[in-house]
Amino acid sequence: MQSVRGRLNLKKLRALALGSAFAFLAAAPVFADETPSEPLVPSNSLAGNYLAARIAATDKDTSNAVTFYRQAIALDPDNVDLKLKAFLNFIANGNFDEGVTTGREIVKAGNEPEVVNIILSVDDIRRKNWAGSERNLTKDWRSALDRLMAGLVRSWSKIGQKQNDEAMKIVDGLKGPAWFDLFAQYHGGLIALSTGDTKGAVKRLDTAFKNRAGGQAANETYTRVISALAFAYFKDGNADQAKKTLQEGLKLQPQSPVFSKGVENLNAGKAPSAGILTSQRGAAEVFLNLGTALNKEGGQQFARIYMQLARTLAPKDDAVLAELAQLLDAQGLTAEANDLFRGIEENSPYYRIARLEIALNLDELENLEASKKEMESLLASDPDDLVAYLSYGAVLARHEKFADAAAVYQRVIDRIEKPTRIHWNLFYRQGISYERTKQWPKAEAAFKKSLELLPNQPSVLNYLGYSWIDMNINLEEGLEMIRKAVSLRPNDGYMVDSLGWAFYRLNRFEEAVVQLERAVELRPGDPTINDHLGDAYWKAGRKLEASFQWQHALAMEPPEGDAPRIEAKLKDGLDVVEQKETAEEKSPDKG
Repeated sequence: MQSVRGRLNLKKLRALALGSAFAFLAAAPVFADETPSEPLVPSNSLAGNYLAARIAATDKDTSNAVTFYRQAIALDPDNVDLKLKAFLNFIANGNFDEGVTTGREIVKAGNEPEVVNIILSVDDIRRKNWAGSERNLTKDWRSALDRLMAGLVRSWSKIGQKQNDEAMKIVDGLKGPAWFDLFAQYHGGLIALSTGDTKGAVKRLDTAFKNRAGGQAANETYTRVISALAFAYFKDGNADQAKKTLQEGLKLQPQSPVFSKGVENLNAGKAPSAGILTSQRGAAEVFLNLGTALNKEGGQQFARIYMQLARTLAPKDDAVLAELAQLLDAQGLTAEANDLFRGIEENSPYYRIARLEIALNLDELENLEASKKEMESLLASDPDDLVAYLSYGAVLARHEKFADAAAVYQRVIDRIEKPTRIHWNLFYRQGISYERTKQWPKAEAAFKKSLELLPNQPSVLNYLGYSWIDMNINLEEGLEMIRKAVSLRPNDGYMVDSLGWAFYRLNRFEEAVVQLERAVELRPGDPTINDHLGDAYWKAGRKLEASFQWQHALAMEPPEGDAPRIEAKLKDGLDVVEQKETAEEKSPDKG
């Protein structure tokens, strides 16, 4: 079943289960998706170190970039352009003090870009030099994002100077695009809390809570709005409304550990969260909020800078550590991400998420046994953690340990009294594990249970429908299932491939070609889909095009075991290959 095999994506499972001053970055780090290289040794050549630094930065390997930039600056200490390029690499790599030193040298040379002022303002805040921070942020900012950032941080600097009314004037004076309002009301509420104005805090945070459009654009910040509003209600003496607010949050995010922990705390008579009541932590929150918003838009290079600034101001804050770790993980910096995840303490609502990420990352680092040990520890401490079971099963499936994966899924299924909609993926994954271990009756039952819990789920429809066609049973029903899956996800190349391959198995080759050509358009780099199209071309009498497509598939490094068959088709043709396979199937020596 080539069209559905080999596509269990660990990162996707996590999701199932879980024009500014920074335009200067165009000349600084650009974070690609390659894995960082091993530490390299600088040379005594200025040009060599500079080139190596730029290459490392392009590969988002800021650790080596920093090493080479240091050496290059040592060889040419008066080169301001070189320092500008090194500057944000220092910050992105977490070398804040070195970045500040370099930034001050750039300022002395004159004509510094605005981003230098942002970094220096953070250094001022860290040293509680509130007036100095204000001076660095009182600029004619060119972009809306920078105006928002500077205004919010300035307001917290005013709080640091006990100028409460001035702080609120700055917040209320922030004007810009519609998305400004969520951040402005949120921080206005936090500032009110920090001054003891709980009723004012409730009013502002409730306004932010009602801003659902802004919440959709900035999910992470909206989550924090809900937590802050619950905290404000609690501080104002209304614990019932605090719980109601968190329960509303759980409706939006049913598996949120932050909201669950808040409700647990309220039930114990405690505050739902710690709250943000200091100027320095408030400024860190600005960079955290904008960093997560930028990361959502795909601006990882900008987001990483903002989150490192948040970490500088709140080095032990679990929310900051978790968000920065997840960003580093997304950039392929797996070991660095795990170091941050390990800094999240056991009493944090982020703790189990962090331990799960560590387990998944250990597997990506090819340490399966350590990953399994971490997973078992998680399940021992909470034997009903559905996300942990799903993730554990995905790790085992990645290593084709499908029997073990099926057993893991069964462990949690045995604990569920009455499966509900949220359990569809559990039965779907178990069905895959049974199908891979040739236990079709169990697999079919699991797939059907999954569809019972969530009818018309495209992935399940696709897998079950294709399986039936592959086994030459329930042909019409199977084809209709795949058609339905494609209608629900018309731009999913894998599902379109399944539909094309289903037509192929039904000897409807012209229809197969139409669908498989579209699948290749959607997933041009997938060797299996290209191989399928080659087979369909051959059966449709388009043999020259078939050979081209097989050559294309072979060049893409097809899954292990597929390459010899493709080579045989190129040499002898599909008909000869199929004849040999049929003869082998009928051979009395088979098996």
